[in-house]
Amino acid sequence: MKIKNLLLLGVVVIFLAASCKKNTSETTDVSSDINDLVIPEGFTFETTRDVSFTILMPKSINFEKLKSRFSIYSALPSEGGKLITSGSFNEEGVYNGVIRIPSALQEIVVTTVAGTIKASVSEQNAITIDFGARYVFSSPKDAQTKKGNVENSAFSMTSLFPKTSKENLVGNGDFETDDFGEIFKWQSSQPVDSRWYMTTSHLRMYWEDQGGNHVVAAPYNVSTTGEYGACVQSIIVSPGDVITLSADVKSSGVDLNDEVYAFLYIVPLNEYGTAIKYFGVECDLSNKWENNSVVATIPRRTKEVKIILFVDAFEGQGTIYFDNVVVKGPGSDSDNDGVDDDLDDYPNDASKAFDVYYPNHEDWGTFAFEDLWPGKGDYDFNDLVVDYQYKSVLNADNELVDLHADYSVRAIGASMMNGFGIQMPGDPENVSNVTGTYFTENYLNLNSNGTENNQSSTVVFLFDNSFNMIGSSGSEFINTEENSPYVSPDTNHVHVSFNNPVKNPGQAPYNPFIVVDADRGLEVHLAGYSPTDLADISRFGTWADDSDPASGKYYQTENNLPWAIDIPESFDYPIEQTQIIKAYNHFSDWGESGGRNYSDWYKNKTGYRNDYHIYTPVNR
Repeated sequence: MKIKNLLLLGVVVIFLAASCKKNTSETTDVSSDINDLVIPEGFTFETTRDVSFTILMPKSINFEKLKSRFSIYSALPSEGGKLITSGSFNEEGVYNGVIRIPSALQEIVVTTVAGTIKASVSEQNAITIDFGARYVFSSPKDAQTKKGNVENSAFSMTSLFPKTSKENLVGNGDFETDDFGEIFKWQSSQPVDSRWYMTTSHLRMYWEDQGGNHVVAAPYNVSTTGEYGACVQSIIVSPGDVITLSADVKSSGVDLNDEVYAFLYIVPLNEYGTAIKYFGVECDLSNKWENNSVVATIPRRTKEVKIILFVDAFEGQGTIYFDNVVVKGPGSDSDNDGVDDDLDDYPNDASKAFDVYYPNHEDWGTFAFEDLWPGKGDYDFNDLVVDYQYKSVLNADNELVDLHADYSVRAIGASMMNGFGIQMPGDPENVSNVTGTYFTENYLNLNSNGTENNQSSTVVFLFDNSFNMIGSSGSEFINTEENSPYVSPDTNHVHVSFNNPVKNPGQAPYNPFIVVDADRGLEVHLAGYSPTDLADISRFGTWADDSDPASGKYYQTENNLPWAIDIPESFDYPIEQTQIIKAYNHFSDWGESGGRNYSDWYKNKTGYRNDYHIYTPVNR
């Protein structure tokens, strides 16, 4: 229950005067006051969301020892996509995990040795991506097509083989040389001579010069009886090798009603020339080149492998084209952690495998705090502005080995001495050491490993006085008033190492918070985030705070406004004593819609912001 009496109101007035000491004379129009917003219950002003991902690799790959790697990007890397996260697969070739992405992100791109899939993540909290959806495991002529599965899928697969320096295991993969042999059927014997052989029993393929680009063409004209044909090359690989076959494929003159299918096949043969298994993928057919791929672990008793480009036409008329056939593998794994060297960020260290960044490999995020809690702030969100980027070092089992946090105090629009820390799940005794922190005050009680004492979870403070983390501007506030000198922020680095890898470390940026004016019990967290063990919870429900631990509501007002926000990119914060709704035109709509509208409200798009109300130093 809130404490409401005249004495308390007097205390609030004193508290407001003693803290931020905002000195502009701008008044706020009541009709556009942030306190008048109607925020739905349960909305915590998060600009990101957690999505449960299941990634299924093809059954053609043996993951008993292999870990491999997946990477998730914000878009295709060739189109400027940024790396969001990476990880490995379990013994079943499956990844299950939770990944934090910007709420405004509509699509993600997942790359693996099996190719690349672009998937929609709009308003989805759980998603399954199956790299084996188009795989076939029967012989080329008996393959059951999976076109229906592909067309009805939520995903668009544009297989993109990882760029490596490995040698192409097939000869004349770009078909620049018109040197082809003939065999009756794909099962017919042929030498291992880096040469392609075209089948003659049914559909006949041929070499074609397309204005200097040379391809293999498979024309078909079928009305009653089906036709099939293949272009085949034999190679030598060893059992246990993981190899990937990729090729560019397109069609011409193909009608939507045509029953024609193209496949890529890896077919291992035993010493008698008999197929041991069939690993195939049905190709995307369109009038533009699409890269397709199939990957497989070569089984025991394999003596040679047939690489097959296969076309099966049942009805229709047109042409299928193949180009740029590449077969890669096997990979080397110097540290024997199950991740090939060219996919491993630490190829010579078995204890580490992947660098995972948050918000992503390139961008920094921003924490922006109001420090008057439990009193109301002025909602300019510049009392303390901290930019950050996390780097989590994971091992091949997706466990956290090291945590690196780069941060920069960009602005202080308050007069109080604030400290900053993060709370992580896990036993603090598992932390080996914390380096790079900066302390000058005496209100924190730290363990010898650098974590805070008397905490049941891991709490790490980065600094205890924000004014020591940025130079003086010569005025009361730093980088919030445009008529004051700009102070260039410093970049700082904190490193947290662990005694044992952390299996479930939670999601970066974890639970960031400030301690206000050296009062250790006075913590300010993001809305919906619980306090640490040392917070003074008697302040909950007092003044403007409407926290209710029983219902999971923390650090929000009665109309659900927060005291802190987290933005997954560097945030241009408002100038001194200007409510955020004046600086950002769609913040109100975003808040009142519970985050459904304008989830990208903070971006610099046309009509999104009023630059007059956003801090932009003129003397930077």
